[in-house]
Amino acid sequence: TTIDQRPAAAAAQPPPASHPAGYAALLAGGAAAVAGAGRRRRQRQRAAAVGRHAERQSAFGDKYKEEFWTTRVKFLEGDRAIFDVTIPKPLGLIPQDYPNRPGVGVSKITPDGNTDLLNRSVIIDGAPGMWVLEGDEVVAVNGARCEGKGLDTIGPMVKESAGDSVTLTLVRYCKAGPVKVCFLPSGSTVVMKRGVEIAQAAKLGVQEVSYSCKEGWCKACWHTDPMFGIVYRACSSIPRKRPPPKNPREIPKLWNSVVPLWLLARQDAQELIKQVKEQEAKAPETA
Repeated sequence: TTIDQRPAAAAAQPPPASHPAGYAALLAGGAAAVAGAGRRRRQRQRAAAVGRHAERQSAFGDKYKEEFWTTRVKFLEGDRAIFDVTIPKPLGLIPQDYPNRPGVGVSKITPDGNTDLLNRSVIIDGAPGMWVLEGDEVVAVNGARCEGKGLDTIGPMVKESAGDSVTLTLVRYCKAGPVKVCFLPSGSTVVMKRGVEIAQAAKLGVQEVSYSCKEGWCKACWHTDPMFGIVYRACSSIPRKRPPPKNPREIPKLWNSVVPLWLLARQDAQELIKQVKEQEAKAPETA
């Protein structure tokens, strides 16, 4: 029996590079170094993206920060949010019993009604408070709980309430149901399903989506989400000679519906950022 009496340090020495095992070790070390450099490069890119995101937010304003909206509600288990809205009478919305479970939800918002006017003042003008979305569940009327009750109970609670306005407590499923989309600078709004192409807004007659090519590269139909800086493509043109742009074309499936999804026309987004940068450049001179 042969016993290896070499020191432990010597036994641990890697084989020479000429040895197959040594060559493999060199390759592994090189791959690790490349991977490390790649990680550091991605970290720098992420840091730069965060900086650009902060710059965009400062350009577009606080209204387009996620926390501007998420702090207006209280989040519950099950990806739900609860909040109050006070609406003048008549409310200008149509409630309806849920077809597959107890409770009453908002089925439709009447255009130019009081709920629609409330939504516009909050979403477009930045007024305090929250806004109403189709599908929201009514769980209290003027502080009186009615969760799980039917329209035959909740309807009279609203109609017979005292005063010129009604305070509804609503619950919204944040990661399911429709999304409120607001096109800028027109201020046109539409409720759209998750995963639906943005171009559907044009077919609904809500927003005219302009484009000047048949390949999606003209950028005329591109819209910027001022909250996260994502540029969406609002046409479904497919190029014949080169791959289509990789810009997303659909309403995000994981969007937090407490927050409206703004889409700012590309030219207006660029002009706004330019104006803000010019103002920031002049600020030190006037200080």
